[in-house]
Amino acid sequence: MKAAALAAGLFAAATAAQADCKFQKIAELPVTMEGMRPVIDIQVNGKNARFIVDTGAFFSGVTDAAGERFAMKHSTAPFGMTASGIGGQVRDVRAMRADTVTFAGVGFRNMDFITLPRMDEGISGLIGENLMGPFDVEYDFANGVIRYFKPEGCGYSTNLAYWSKGMALSKLSMLDINPGASFTLKVITSAKVDGHTIHVQWDSGAGVSLVSRAAAAKAGITVNSAGVVEAGVGHGVQGRGLEYYRAPFQSFAIGDEEIKNTQLFVTNSEINPGVDMLLGPDFFLSHRVLISNSQKAVYFTYNGGSVFRLDSQPQRQAAAAPPASPTAPGGVLATSDQEPTTASEFARRGAARTSRRDFANAVADYTQAITLEPDNGAYYRARGMARLQARQPVLAMADLDEALKRQPNDPEALLRRGELYLASRDTTRARADFEQAIKLAPDRPDLPALIGQVYVGAGQYDLATAQLDGWLAAHPKDENVGQILTARCYARAASGKELDKALADCDQAVRKDSNSRALQTRALVLLRLNRLDEAIAQYTAALKAQPRDAAALYGRGLAEARKGDKAASDADIATATGIAQNVGIQFKRMGLEPGGAAAPAKS
Repeated sequence: MKAAALAAGLFAAATAAQADCKFQKIAELPVTMEGMRPVIDIQVNGKNARFIVDTGAFFSGVTDAAGERFAMKHSTAPFGMTASGIGGQVRDVRAMRADTVTFAGVGFRNMDFITLPRMDEGISGLIGENLMGPFDVEYDFANGVIRYFKPEGCGYSTNLAYWSKGMALSKLSMLDINPGASFTLKVITSAKVDGHTIHVQWDSGAGVSLVSRAAAAKAGITVNSAGVVEAGVGHGVQGRGLEYYRAPFQSFAIGDEEIKNTQLFVTNSEINPGVDMLLGPDFFLSHRVLISNSQKAVYFTYNGGSVFRLDSQPQRQAAAAPPASPTAPGGVLATSDQEPTTASEFARRGAARTSRRDFANAVADYTQAITLEPDNGAYYRARGMARLQARQPVLAMADLDEALKRQPNDPEALLRRGELYLASRDTTRARADFEQAIKLAPDRPDLPALIGQVYVGAGQYDLATAQLDGWLAAHPKDENVGQILTARCYARAASGKELDKALADCDQAVRKDSNSRALQTRALVLLRLNRLDEAIAQYTAALKAQPRDAAALYGRGLAEARKGDKAASDADIATATGIAQNVGIQFKRMGLEPGGAAAPAKS
């Protein structure tokens, strides 16, 4: 840790060289948090695009579909170059070239991007370290800003975290970037989990902070440990689904900070070579971070509130004996913190507060934005979504109505209002909004699949199947086919219809991506078909990956009950309801209850 290496003498008067340090801000880039995604607007070949800021990506990337939409040209990637994802999947790299890219107010020509097989809905690609690593970059996500700096005459011992001037020493941390990591444009530093040293990669595109199975094991945490609960299956930009679970940790320490009695996501897999943990956007939101390429260091200060988004009562503590902070630079040209003054600034801070679940203050920020720009429908939509997450559906619906009065062609507002209509069982209006959203967003091929999955969640299985049918027919080779096949399999299994087709869907999904969700869904089909031994075996396979999955335990208990194995059934159902008290309700809605007979297949 660099701070530990700096002696008390650094508090002496700055040398002439330090006094001459100029930390010149060369660009300021607005960033909007969409959930846990830091999104920026750029232009590719003159067309607007939305990209995620991803400090964990060694190179910027674009999806094939977006590249075609932007009329990018295929180009040659460096010979032998490969890309790896969480879980160890490795693929050869292909590249596409943009004639022009406008980013951070600067125009670039003939810029290469690697191709990405998968991205989140509505996102075209990633901005990686090849566009951020050459600079000193401040990530101020809580205020909706990224700032680029050019240091001049700033020595190794100069504190470049200009905003920390006047703070108590314990509030500023500074860490060395591992030398090998800086060479490969990866930002990797050290931290400790339950007292064990680990290597963390600063990854703003990770979605959430994530610990590897091996690092968790160092702290004595396994998928079977007390307090561990399943957290489902996630997908990165490439590769198969990753099993996630949530685990309690006594301590996470980094720099001069320690978070006690927290919970973290753990993946039942490896992350990247030499990396034990991804430090995700939840950490960035709760801190102000400067990644300094010039010093090969990371500075950060704590913003307040939860550090990891799973914390209900976060406990951040300073280290017992914080090391000295380096001296402050002379001639800093960056501005200090200021309250928002424009509508867009209030809206970006509101988005960050929504991501941090500070809904009351988020609504207040969006209200200020609306006051300043009352005809901007996007601000009404954003306030509506904050209110929806705060469990105020009536106010949320009113905001979405106001948003669509001002911007009737906003597919995102239509999608969200359709979901609210569906939740209130107004299927007719929901369908109208969904169909209009799809019509207005031909550049969003993900929308039909997304809407199909919304129908599944609402129990509208016939509508879900029809929607997913269309998407699968149009995208037979898409990276997400396995997930959508699983969703369609579940829709048919839950409704008890076309079980032969459901089994075919699940068979294909498992071949493509044998994760616990696909296995559990296939087990449900087998339970419906009364193929009990196969159903039990399939539920057991799902539970091998996720031993604390309440639905899989309950489903296996139902199959065991039908077989007459009361002891095994009672044990599984008791364990399931102990994990999730209401788990039986979803099965009861499907006509599946302990001791019930096999439900006949419907035509």
